[in-house]
Amino acid sequence: MTFRNSYVGSVPRVISVLLVLCCVAPDRAWPAVNEPAVTAPVDSALCVAAVASGDDEKILAVCSTLIDNEKTERPDRLKALIARAGVYMRKDETDRAIADYDAALRLDPTQAVLFNARGELWRKKGDRPRAVRDFGAAIKLDPQLDVARANYKALAQEIERIGVEMSVKPQPKAPLK
Repeated sequence: MTFRNSYVGSVPRVISVLLVLCCVAPDRAWPAVNEPAVTAPVDSALCVAAVASGDDEKILAVCSTLIDNEKTERPDRLKALIARAGVYMRKDETDRAIADYDAALRLDPTQAVLFNARGELWRKKGDRPRAVRDFGAAIKLDPQLDVARANYKALAQEIERIGVEMSVKPQPKAPLK
């Protein structure tokens, strides 16, 4: 019985303390639910400076932070993705570079040079159909983009040569049963 009596007596004290907190310091009582989280301001100049310095590790660190920040403006995110994709290309991290070009093309699908760059990566991986599609898309967007036209032509000739070699190569015979 003494336990029950002491428990009942403490409930009004707890409630009164909470009421005092709410009245005296309402901003400290409970965190606001609808307030957005405070994020650091977006500074694209750091990524631009990293690109200008040519330091691949710095580009990866600074531009990745810019890419991951939800408040980054679309043009700044696009530039950061392109810069980071370039680093991944230099490091022979083809899949990561392709992923960055994919993201960049989702932001701006009118960039012929991005289609061409991604096409070069697909070609490097040996995925000729995707490379041809990207080179074709680049040419469709910018018919005067000579590098895309040269890539498309070279790949078409390579595919033609492979087709000729396959047609004259003797086919393996099925084993006799």
